[in-house]
This record gives sequence, C-alpha cells and structure tokens, in this order.
Amino acid sequence: MVILTALFVGILSGLAAQSNDRLDELLGQVPARLDSTLYLLLASGSLISEDATPAAALSESIGTGLVAPDRHPDEPVSIQELSFLVMKTQKFEGGLEWRLLPSPRAAYRELAYHGLVNTSAGPERHVAGEEVIRTLNAVRAYQGGER
Repeated sequence: MVILTALFVGILSGLAAQSNDRLDELLGQVPARLDSTLYLLLASGSLISEDATPAAALSESIGTGLVAPDRHPDEPVSIQELSFLVMKTQKFEGGLEWRLLPSPRAAYRELAYHGLVNTSAGPERHVAGEEVIRTLNAVRAYQGGER
C-alpha cells in the first residue's frame, strides 16, 4: 500500500512539474506563442491532459475546429484571439452577441465589458505569456464568483 501511494504521488508530481515547466515557458514568451497558449487553455479546461505537449494542444485545436488548420505553432496571439480561446475552452457564458455570433470580436467585447482583459491598445494587440495567464486567472475567478 505504501509503495502504491508513493508511486501515485510520484506520478502526480511528474505531471505537476511538466505543467510548471510549460507555465515557465509561457511566462518567458513575448509575444505568447499559439501552441503554448493553447496548451495552457486546453489543460486548464481539462480538454487535454497536463502531460500533453503544446504541439498536441495545437493539433487537438485544429482537429476540433478551435483554430484554423493553416495556423503555425509560433504565431503570436492577439488579445482578441485570446478572448475567443478563453471563452471557448473555459465555457464562459457570454451575452447576446456571443450567443448569436460567437467570434473573436464578440469574445473580446464580452471580456472587456466584464473588465477581464486589458483593452489599452485595441483588439489586435499581441499578448505576452504573462497576460495569457493573468487573463485565464481573471476569467476563472469571475466564473467562480458567479456560480
């Protein structure tokens, strides 16, 4: 029993360490890369396992239609696109515009309305990895407060 418990804890520690490595990698990205952003959002939404890779997250996103098939892993992410990805992966229930026409523009407007994204330079501004994490945390905190 002790051996099984130690093995289980060791496996969990390995997953957490890999996830922390991915977070550190994302924090260092200016601008944030598409594949790393997708990894964080999909893993936080339990849409991929934490031991997946950013490449697997991009592949999964293309397969499910979340992103276009011509996207490249190292492409930067705009705040508008981040808003869309966050709303989709975190199942954020938006207002009328989002429900009728779920698009990056509608997602950006929705999160801006709630004060969850920085709108200082407009919707096409590229985000840094730190802002990806901050935005995800803000949305999750908002959702936790709503429910």
